[in-house]
Amino acid sequence: MSQVIGRSQLASAAFVAGLAQGEGGPTLIWVVDPALTAPGAGPGPLSTIAAELDAARLRSLVAETTFPREPKVAQVDALAAEIRAVPNPIVIAVGGGSTMDGAKLAAAVAIAPDETLTYALSAVEYRGAPVPTVLVPTTSGTGSEASRTAIASTAQGAKLWFWGKELKTTAACLWPELTETVPAHFKAVCGFDAFAHAHESGTGNNRSPEGVAFAATALAHLCDHLPAYVRGEGGDAARLTQWGSFQAGEALNLGGTTIGHSIGHALGSVLPVAHGHAVAVVTDATITLTRKGAPEAYADLERALDRGPLDAIWRQLRADCGVSLDFDGSASSAAALTEAACAEENLAMRVNTPMTFSEAEWSGICADIMRTYGGSD
Repeated sequence: MSQVIGRSQLASAAFVAGLAQGEGGPTLIWVVDPALTAPGAGPGPLSTIAAELDAARLRSLVAETTFPREPKVAQVDALAAEIRAVPNPIVIAVGGGSTMDGAKLAAAVAIAPDETLTYALSAVEYRGAPVPTVLVPTTSGTGSEASRTAIASTAQGAKLWFWGKELKTTAACLWPELTETVPAHFKAVCGFDAFAHAHESGTGNNRSPEGVAFAATALAHLCDHLPAYVRGEGGDAARLTQWGSFQAGEALNLGGTTIGHSIGHALGSVLPVAHGHAVAVVTDATITLTRKGAPEAYADLERALDRGPLDAIWRQLRADCGVSLDFDGSASSAAALTEAACAEENLAMRVNTPMTFSEAEWSGICADIMRTYGGSD
């Protein structure tokens, strides 16, 4: 499991400096979500932390590269070049899944002169230990602070998976107060993404007893605390939702994803639907189908969770959070969604799905999604 720290350790010069791998004083590279106030750009929690580290003579700079939406391969290349340009770097990434994915992928790529695309879909192994990273999530859902996966898109919009132990962060800083100002709808769909990580990793063909244990813990925390977090109750709701997201990320490492992410990634590639929203749509559309079609795949997870059928649990959680999953599908089509879902970059997730679907069945599922949630035929 990833090393988990809190705000106090992030502010500790001794702890942060101890992460460095090279000789001489480290250079801290802050990669910050553009929606946040970066260190030195004005008052805020990150400026306070950075000032404490600067007072201890830790050199720091703010990266020029940011990830306002899901990372593009060219952006990851640009950040990797920034990392290579400084001595003894330590990357501190603060933001949602886009920022964390882009930063940790760049940290793995930066140790060699290769382009990011070299490593897509595990085509080759990374060249060695990555630059040390600290990931500080400001949303609770992607689990990027725990997982060994990242996503980056090509210029054409295809979402590519990157895998490897090199993508596990050196330390994950869980600081739940940073997540409390996220809009309610975004809180919900991020939490639904975490649910999907746990659900898919615990029921896919690559499931394992260890992964099921992580998945059950994640689902219990999400069911118990996500609705209160969405309502803005803060406190334990924010903290325990974040812990559920982290556990789902650890489950993802062991079991991988299935149909929810294969079509979810495709939906996000053909339409401007945020990742968590897209995955929630596909979960809603397919969870009963897969549970009925492969009940043996659900047995261990449902036994560990001990709350009844997982599709009923999902429906209750969605109702408790009270958000719509509808999207505007007018700019694309079921055929485009099917083509993207069946593309090479989504093959591993299709294979991990505990049911086998024909090409016509994939097409039917995608058509139902576009019609039911996107209002498009």
